[in-house]
Amino acid sequence: MAKNNSRPAGIGTGYLSLMMIFVVLCLTILAALSFSAAESEKKYSEKSAEYTKAYYDADTRAKQTYAQIAETVNRYTDYSDFMLLGELDAIEGVSYESYSDRIDISWFTPINDRQSIYSEISISDNGTAVTGWYTIQGDIPEEEPLNVWLGE
Repeated sequence: MAKNNSRPAGIGTGYLSLMMIFVVLCLTILAALSFSAAESEKKYSEKSAEYTKAYYDADTRAKQTYAQIAETVNRYTDYSDFMLLGELDAIEGVSYESYSDRIDISWFTPINDRQSIYSEISISDNGTAVTGWYTIQGDIPEEEPLNVWLGE
């Protein structure tokens, strides 16, 4: 009787080793991508926290300027009084337009190198009205709308 030395058909150990190496390689790449995404998210969160802090610090300074202006203006009844206008000139960054019945005051408070808070108030006998308080790029708000074609 002859001995049969043939191997049974099936998956060899070389194929299993290659599959195991492929799976380990895929898991390693996924772990590296997850770590990279987590690091990126951490940096984004830190920048967001820094910007939020800078914004609220600037907003606080703008409100302090507003309080200083209100305190100064409340001592006068004539909004074109040269003493009032002189005191407003002494407040850093404040510009104004004086009318007989009201005074319009505006100022910029920097948030960072690229953004500022633009504040604008109008003070009259009827009280104080905030007419603008928004974040702008640069130093000067856009006064003219963008030149957009309206299809005419």
